[in-house]
Amino acid sequence: MIEKKIPCLPQKPDCCGCSACEQSCQHQSIRMQADDEGFLYPVLDTERCVGCGMCERACPSLNPYEERLPKKTFAGMNPSEDIRMQSSSGGIFTLLAEHVIDCGGVVFGARFDEQWNVVHASARQKEDLRFFRGSKYVQSRIGSTFDETKKLLKNGIFVMFVGTPCQIAGLNHFLGRDYEQLLTIDFICHGVPSPSVWQWYIEQQAKSLSRRYWFDRLRYCRHPKAIYQNIEFRNKRKGWKQYYVVFKTRSHVAGEIETFHRDHPYMMAFLSDLDLRPSCHQCAAKRGKSHSDITIADFWNVHRVIDGFDDDKGTSLVMVNTEKGQKAFSSLACRSQEVDFNQAIQYNPAWNTPFGANSRRDYFFRHYKTELNDIVFPDLKTNNR
Repeated sequence: MIEKKIPCLPQKPDCCGCSACEQSCQHQSIRMQADDEGFLYPVLDTERCVGCGMCERACPSLNPYEERLPKKTFAGMNPSEDIRMQSSSGGIFTLLAEHVIDCGGVVFGARFDEQWNVVHASARQKEDLRFFRGSKYVQSRIGSTFDETKKLLKNGIFVMFVGTPCQIAGLNHFLGRDYEQLLTIDFICHGVPSPSVWQWYIEQQAKSLSRRYWFDRLRYCRHPKAIYQNIEFRNKRKGWKQYYVVFKTRSHVAGEIETFHRDHPYMMAFLSDLDLRPSCHQCAAKRGKSHSDITIADFWNVHRVIDGFDDDKGTSLVMVNTEKGQKAFSSLACRSQEVDFNQAIQYNPAWNTPFGANSRRDYFFRHYKTELNDIVFPDLKTNNR
């Protein structure tokens, strides 16, 4: 009798939670399970496992790609000011997605579900792209979208998949080959915050609103998060650089709650690297190692690189990494100008290097439910931690 080989999955500090291992297992011996911090990790059922090794081969942490520089780098803007104002940067994602849908394709991206979890989902109609626009500073649940993508590609359907660099690396490993009708888009990533911290924060805020307004207390006491109508992490009504976090409620009394991002405790926990996934601090997908076709980002300090591309309404940095990506970008009716890659990334250091863990990270996860503001804004305390 041949003894089966139990696969060796990555350890917690290395696992990015892309779920490629789970979706590659045809025997359903792997399931993604949240740990105490709220991040998903694979759990192996050794009884079901047959030792085929498919999960190991699909893992981007165990099989990192080599570094790759972009072929060309651009500044870009969507010609529609309305779309640009709804987008985090210059609205290039929407143009690419519309191109794919015009070709009869399907677009996968991250959106909020009914409970304001961030999940990956698909869109076949242009009007549904609004759910994907704008940043979501929470790690998304990939679910079965890698497998759905593979089935569509095998049927000859054009697919655009947008995700973090580690998710795109996971998708590429899961597929195991390149498809001409697949366009992969990633973005320069700061890191992914905990879904549990996010859910706790929005629920506490919803309960606070319901207590504050007696009418809302009656309507939303059983399902407090139902008070939210929309959430924007990067509202640009007061400028692209000085963006606000906006919670739009269903309450005529509470209305919209807008907070400058540097005064917002959840956003500052993210920007201070307090609640990021452990693997983000030694990310294996930096420096083009996702092997995406196109990388997009905010073109911060674009005015220092080229003239005429900063009206404080958002400009995209577009890195074209493959011939396929170049073909897709060249087809867009957008305002663009090629720029020097090294000049562009000096204002986007996250392309090169992951952010180290905050020294207060462990303390944050132990105490954020009772001391969130004190941990995030320690300078406001007399005894800093």
